Amino acid sequence: MSFCAALAGAAFFTPVSIWLSERFGAMDQPDPRKIHSKPMPRWGGFGVFASALAAMFVLLWLEPRFGQLLSFRHKVLENGEIVGLLSLKQQFAGIWAGALVCLFLGMWDDRRPLSPFPKLLIQIIAAYVAMVYGVRMAGVALPGLGFVQFPIFLSQIVTLLWILGFMNAVNLVDGLDGLAAGIVAIAAGTFLVVCALQGETRVILYSKQLKLAAVLSAAVCGAAAGFLLYNFHPARVFMGDSGALFMGFMLGAISIIGTLKTSAVIALIIPVLVVALPVLDVAFALFRRFRAGQGLMQADRGHFHHRLLAQGWSQREIVLLVYCITLVLSLFTILLTIYKGRI
Repeated sequence: MSFCAALAGAAFFTPVSIWLSERFGAMDQPDPRKIHSKPMPRWGGFGVFASALAAMFVLLWLEPRFGQLLSFRHKVLENGEIVGLLSLKQQFAGIWAGALVCLFLGMWDDRRPLSPFPKLLIQIIAAYVAMVYGVRMAGVALPGLGFVQFPIFLSQIVTLLWILGFMNAVNLVDGLDGLAAGIVAIAAGTFLVVCALQGETRVILYSKQLKLAAVLSAAVCGAAAGFLLYNFHPARVFMGDSGALFMGFMLGAISIIGTLKTSAVIALIIPVLVVALPVLDVAFALFRRFRAGQGLMQADRGHFHHRLLAQGWSQREIVLLVYCITLVLSLFTILLTIYKGRI
């Protein structure tokens, strides 16, 4: 239901985002570095955000079990003593509050570009908003050692880097019509399957968190898929930083409360493998800019898709190739999830 509601919502909210872009002048103007040849609306992220959030309201309205899921609380113990309560309702609220920060940051930057430092600072704030509400990597399960809990400071640093990594990977790979939205749709769909496969764990807290992650994954997948109807080449609207940062943030948060909830260290590999192509592309871009003495956040035309364009590939051919690679990685991820107990 979450997927269908978000998909239908995108059909309504994406045209609204186009109108808002034109009304407030949030247009992506062509220049020598860019591929499009005419001004394009770039507040498509509003449509993605609104459709995913609307799916949550539909679910709360029509599915009582979702409200029951959010009411779940779990005692947090340290050395046998209760030190707090972990509430799924708080995690849910924290994720959407952080996502709202990402949306506002992206919409502002899409209209009046910010310098890298304030953008990074506000991204950190968005991640910390989620952490305050309990979205964090508390530790890792290691073979033979069991669950190794991180100190609070290390937990915050690892969580911060994890979420920032997903946000900027999606943002930097958004260079062709439909590229980032398609990758996110595939990744979110994969997270949905992975959460479903792991959902029957004997640890009740993990089971409940996996169910919440599955619902959020379905909403993000539906919103991204619906947005593709307007964003696939030739695009009528761009997702802009607002859409890329929002969807990257959601993938990072979902993986923390969902796909990392497993008893094997392979869990750390699973979410990264799904988005391996954009992650590697970003890593090479940063290394390339560092060697050239450029700013690490300075845009260039050295990305994977730019190189293929220079060799004569069309936008559609490149995007479909990336979809195929991401699907193969996603299928491998699902197989890892199924057989992780044997690894």
